[in-house]
Amino acid sequence: MANHRFFAAGEVPDEGTMPLAPTDVHHLRDVLRLEPGDEVVIAYGGEAHLVRLTAVGVEVSGVRLGSASAPDVPRVVLVQGIGKGEKMDTVVRQATELGVARIVPLLAERSVVRLDAAKAAARTERWRRIAAEAAKQSQRADVPAIDAPMDAGALPGALGDALVLVCWEDAADAPGIGAAIEAAGPAAEGAVAVVVGPEGGLTASEVGVLADAGATVVSLGPTVLRTETAGVVALALALAARGGLGYARG
Repeated sequence: MANHRFFAAGEVPDEGTMPLAPTDVHHLRDVLRLEPGDEVVIAYGGEAHLVRLTAVGVEVSGVRLGSASAPDVPRVVLVQGIGKGEKMDTVVRQATELGVARIVPLLAERSVVRLDAAKAAARTERWRRIAAEAAKQSQRADVPAIDAPMDAGALPGALGDALVLVCWEDAADAPGIGAAIEAAGPAAEGAVAVVVGPEGGLTASEVGVLADAGATVVSLGPTVLRTETAGVVALALALAARGGLGYARG
């Protein structure tokens, strides 16, 4: 059985008080009822550490035993059009399990959901909590970054030097994600970003903005996928093409 996993607020010391949030201390002590002698995994900054507990109270103390194994996952960013209801919650959870490095919620022209500043901030915090829980469940060594929602015009600046692939259902003759990545030949440490629209898809003007900034338009195949399905599929295809999801990395 896998050890319970927590994410620290700072560097994990060799021994002494572990920098855990009060909510995690409560969960460890009062929900899981862990005791001195039990072992947990505490992760910070992409590194996971196996820790044997020495004291459990208002604070948690322990001794670091060594590194805990964590998968080497290629860096893929998901830009996901915000859908109705809890669709984004599902995407964040499943994308985190797959190994996404970062999620950028997209307020697209055809998005039904409209968020003012207060609602956007509240949604972002909710998605970050979901990502943290999914990262624990999937035994990740880090929690993916969740950006504040933005529109297509802000994406080129936000994505920097990433290879940007725009999934567009109106581009049936476009290459698939794997072929586009192979043709571009990004460096092993370089980021790949896949962009997926909301329920109504991306508009031609949004695709044009991204294409003018150097993005490549790709196709997810002959069938039309729901937005929450398309995001997870696009991420999985990009991860597989980059050597993730069970494929040995070269």
